[in-house]
Amino acid sequence: MGVRYFPIMKIGLFDSGIGGLTVLKKVIENFGNHEYFYLADNLNVPYGSKPISFLRENLKNILSFFQTMKVELLISACNTTDSIVKKTNFDTESYTFTYVSIIENAVKKIGRNDSVLLLATENTINLGAYKEALLNKKIAKIEEKACPLFVPLIEEGYWDGQMAESVLRFYLQDSKSKYQKVILGCTHYPILENQIRKYTNSSIVDPADGIVDFLKNEVNLDRLDGKIKVNYLVTGNIEKFKFLSKIFMKDVKYHPIFKKIQL
Repeated sequence: MGVRYFPIMKIGLFDSGIGGLTVLKKVIENFGNHEYFYLADNLNVPYGSKPISFLRENLKNILSFFQTMKVELLISACNTTDSIVKKTNFDTESYTFTYVSIIENAVKKIGRNDSVLLLATENTINLGAYKEALLNKKIAKIEEKACPLFVPLIEEGYWDGQMAESVLRFYLQDSKSKYQKVILGCTHYPILENQIRKYTNSSIVDPADGIVDFLKNEVNLDRLDGKIKVNYLVTGNIEKFKFLSKIFMKDVKYHPIFKKIQL
């Protein structure tokens, strides 16, 4: 891309709920005081098991919404919707913003000789965008595991404790030391990163790090000082989102603004 944006730019991010906060947090930590708009479509969470036809139409509404907001960058903070973009001929080129793919930037963190386990939603795995991207890199060993209970667990605030351990054990009990890298192919999953690392004993790939690398190296986005503000735009239960976002973002010094919206 090679474009340098300054001094401040409008950046949009979207996800089905709190998962995309794992991306937002790293973007804020690295780039500071830009103007952020985070759309949490928790009215429709989880995306991972919804019909693709519904998600396509919903995604059109989301992108049209950000077009009206006049954002300059739109970061896909959802692997399921990015899979839809990649595998269903979804148009992102006719908008005035630059669409940033989370999958494209995640696979850049994988080396050719790595053995890989992809943890993702059912839709992400069934659409096959990750597997295609990894095969294009000639990755020798790729295994995929759908973890449909992770997102509901995380959206209900069960980030640790007995219930979280039971679900993690159910999916990962046979994954110990079998893979060099584990891709967290849903932005909710880094909230369980420490537990996933314990069960797999593997190097964890958080796609948010690929997004940060892209913004640094391709967009040349500046880090700006000053008070950080994030506009949270929530389609569903706003009080629940407020509660969970405050827990996850508790170490971030910023000013959150919450607004209920309808797409």
